[in-house]
Amino acid sequence: MMRLTFFLTTLVLCSPWPVALHAQPAMPAVQVEVHTAQTVPFAETIKTVGTLRANEAVTIVAESPLRLKEIAFEEGAQVEAGTLLFQLDDAELQSELKEIEARLALALANKKRTEELLPTKAVSQFDADLAAAEWQGLEAQKQTKLVQIARAKIIAPFAGKLGTRKVSTGALLSPNLPLVDLQDTSKIKVDFTVPERYARSIREKQKFSFTVAGQGEARDGVITVIEPVIDPQTRSLRLSGVCDKPEGLWPGGFADVTITLDQGQPSIMIPTQAVVPSPRGHGVYLIASGKAKFQEVVIGTRTDQQVQILRGVAAGDVIAITNLNRIRPGVEVKLVNVP
Repeated sequence: MMRLTFFLTTLVLCSPWPVALHAQPAMPAVQVEVHTAQTVPFAETIKTVGTLRANEAVTIVAESPLRLKEIAFEEGAQVEAGTLLFQLDDAELQSELKEIEARLALALANKKRTEELLPTKAVSQFDADLAAAEWQGLEAQKQTKLVQIARAKIIAPFAGKLGTRKVSTGALLSPNLPLVDLQDTSKIKVDFTVPERYARSIREKQKFSFTVAGQGEARDGVITVIEPVIDPQTRSLRLSGVCDKPEGLWPGGFADVTITLDQGQPSIMIPTQAVVPSPRGHGVYLIASGKAKFQEVVIGTRTDQQVQILRGVAAGDVIAITNLNRIRPGVEVKLVNVP
């Protein structure tokens, strides 16, 4: 047996052909494209949804239980502030006013007569006070009746566009009965919310943009109101803005809102495809000395093309952005399309 082993060994050593003992083929380097991390100014963008609202809106209602005598407008008309919209039947109120005015005239005459007789002691101070009180009471009744008569004329509280009327002439109105809607669309307000974490970054007079369904054009607006409280149900901050160009916009419409925050501190931004999931969250493959190294990272804001890196990558680091499914820590890589 020992002679056979010696013979085989001698045969191998003396053989003119090279013999490989357990040789492993070298793994080819993985070709990857890379990105060099840089510190750049970064303006964070918030996207949310909102609702369009008229600058002013009101439902005109009846205040007095009177019969509708006249409708003084056309449906859908644009009216000015103070325009007569409805005239109610105030004939009974006018008659009551005349009666009060007649009694008021008599009370005034009686008041003047007692005031003239008081110095002569022909009447007592009590009679004079009683006459004055009667006159004042009737004067108050007259003012009340004038208010009731004024309410019989329903006018537009502000300039705007009317909708469809909800009543017809001759109807007996009841208090708070809706009559017609009035919308002031000289400006359009946009109501929307942003997550609580942006509360400190939002300020009044900050600009935003929005689009509505069916219109590709982006509109500009300015934030005018910031609610002073966070909604405890949604943990969001309610905002309202104004658009000064309302053409083609309708109250109640849906809006896609975009807010670009002020540029803050410069940030490390890398392509979105460079970030891969990891057991702890996210990571990237750093390339150094021709080999790949996996690096855990903490990401911030993500856009369509870039990701903000808060921790784990420094300016100048070379990061793989392609062939990530073939890279493993320690694998040799070959850089292609290096800028």
